[in-house]
Amino acid sequence: MMQNLIIAVAMAMTLSAGTAWARGEGHGRGHHKGDEISPLEKHFSPKNMKDLGLTDEQKEKLKAIRQANRVESEKIREEMKAARKAFKESLRTSATKEDVTKAYQLMLDKKNQLSKSRLDSLLNARDILTDEQKAKLFGKTAKED
Repeated sequence: MMQNLIIAVAMAMTLSAGTAWARGEGHGRGHHKGDEISPLEKHFSPKNMKDLGLTDEQKEKLKAIRQANRVESEKIREEMKAARKAFKESLRTSATKEDVTKAYQLMLDKKNQLSKSRLDSLLNARDILTDEQKAKLFGKTAKED
C-alpha cells in the first residue's frame, strides 16, 4: 500500500514537472497550454476581421462557425474536466498502474480532441476568406508576431 502511494506521488510530480517544462515561458494566462493553435487564433480576432471588408454572407458563415465551435468546445471541455478529475482520483486511490495510465490517456485524448476542434474551426473560417482577404489578414498580423 505504501509502495503504491510512493509510486503515485512520484508519477504526479513527474507529470506536473513535465507539463510545466513543456509549457515554457510566455504561456501564462490567456494562452492555451502547450499548443500551437493560439497564435493562429489571433489572426481571426474580431478586431482583425473588421478590416477585411467581409461580405454579409461571409459574416454569417463566420458567425455560424464560431457558434458551432463554441457548443462543441464546451462539450469537450466538460468531458476533459471529468477526465482530469478521474485521473486525479486514480492517483489518490489504490488504482492499478493500468487504470491510472488509462485515465491519463483519456485526459490527453480530450485535450487533443479540443485542439483538433479549434484547428478545424480555424481552417473552416480561413476557407471562407478570399485570397486577397487571407493575404491582408496574415500579412497584417505577421508583422506583429
